[in-house]
Amino acid sequence: MHGLRGVKEAIISDNINHNITKILEDSIKKKTFDVPDYLYVTDLINPVNSYYSRKYKEIEIGNDIYLRMKLGEEYHFMARGWFEQMDGFSGYEIPVNGSHLNLNVVGRIDFMINNSVIEFKLKSRENIEIEDLYKDYLSDLEQLLFYSVLNKNYSDINYLVFYSSGNFYAYKIHIKNRDNIINEMVYRIDLIKRGLYNDDISNFPRCTYFTHGCPFQENNVCNCSKLKLKDDKWIINSINISEDGELENSLNNYSIENTRLDIRNIDLIYPRRYYHRIRNDREIQAENRLKSTFNYDKNNIKFFMMDAIETSALAISSQEYALKNSVNTLGLSGYEKYLIKNIYDETSIVPYILKINNSVYTSNIPDTYYSELAVICAKRNINSGLIIIVYPKLNNSVIVHEIIFNNEKLINLCLTKIEDIKSAVKNSYPYKLDMCPQFTINSCNIENCSCKMEIYKNLKNS
Repeated sequence: MHGLRGVKEAIISDNINHNITKILEDSIKKKTFDVPDYLYVTDLINPVNSYYSRKYKEIEIGNDIYLRMKLGEEYHFMARGWFEQMDGFSGYEIPVNGSHLNLNVVGRIDFMINNSVIEFKLKSRENIEIEDLYKDYLSDLEQLLFYSVLNKNYSDINYLVFYSSGNFYAYKIHIKNRDNIINEMVYRIDLIKRGLYNDDISNFPRCTYFTHGCPFQENNVCNCSKLKLKDDKWIINSINISEDGELENSLNNYSIENTRLDIRNIDLIYPRRYYHRIRNDREIQAENRLKSTFNYDKNNIKFFMMDAIETSALAISSQEYALKNSVNTLGLSGYEKYLIKNIYDETSIVPYILKINNSVYTSNIPDTYYSELAVICAKRNINSGLIIIVYPKLNNSVIVHEIIFNNEKLINLCLTKIEDIKSAVKNSYPYKLDMCPQFTINSCNIENCSCKMEIYKNLKNS
């Protein structure tokens, strides 16, 4: 089995929940997914990159950008640990969309404290001042503002937080004119759609990444040098910015250099990847680097399905989220954001995972799906959960698997895996840990990947 070995033995039943399947399938059947149906907030802050990413899907991002993205992911994970401890923490990577504003825009908010959006950015400079936000970090500011107006629990106070050269810089952004921001979003949506339709970006603002390792410039397809710079007047007239010393002090109380990465849900499924990451093992340039874009169609479906869940009778309140997240039998890091109300059992709030599967076969779902759900159920001491799968190649068919676990067996299994990970790190010996699934081994860019070394050793000895 790929994933958390032993999970299948802890499954009591695996049945299709036809009632929830019908609710979600009815929702998704009403929707078409013509690109660009939904645009992303990241499209709006960088229309040129949005255009070229769709037009030249074969162009790969540079290795420097790839490594910066990987580093950013790690710091976002650590930041989650800091923000989770703050009063009023209400979620991370929260999906939002503009349906309530008649805007086909989706995105994910980094963090939320009460109803305020926090956008977190990793930088590499000695000092950051307020004027730098307008001069050098205009796109970061735009991103925060767009997320803020998409937030259905809108607040006019939101925060932009930088971590740079060992220090935090926190800025309180007070929105004075929400309509200005919405109007700018409408303008950019129209700009991007017209540009894609007419194959003409002459009216686009210059790309954020111009002269900063842009893969399109390196491949001689970019004409950003001919484009105008972004206009920041609409922002200046829409907000006030002030330093937030209290938030800075709270965050600076944490020592980044002495922070070890806590074990996450996913680390029980890919324990060797955790082992190499916690040891800071060197990464090499992957043979199959990330492409310049991701699967827009697939992500459109995922965002729409998440919205269908959050706006249905299946959705739960923030208080119910907090209550379920207060239970942690495994001591793993993380806040569960995918919880759902089983409306056919009103007392039942269960976790779910959502997958977009491009297979044309529905009979055998990947083992990793069961593993992901199992860890969440064990962690929150909930004995059942849902695996929601959308099949785009089968006319967006939806199948909801309801899984019931033997929780005692599952919790003991997970606790054993956690101890195995700790022992491997302590003894610098990863070979007793479960190997990663084959599809992740093929793309692994750890220089001394223990999975590859073990496979090679076994082949040599066979």
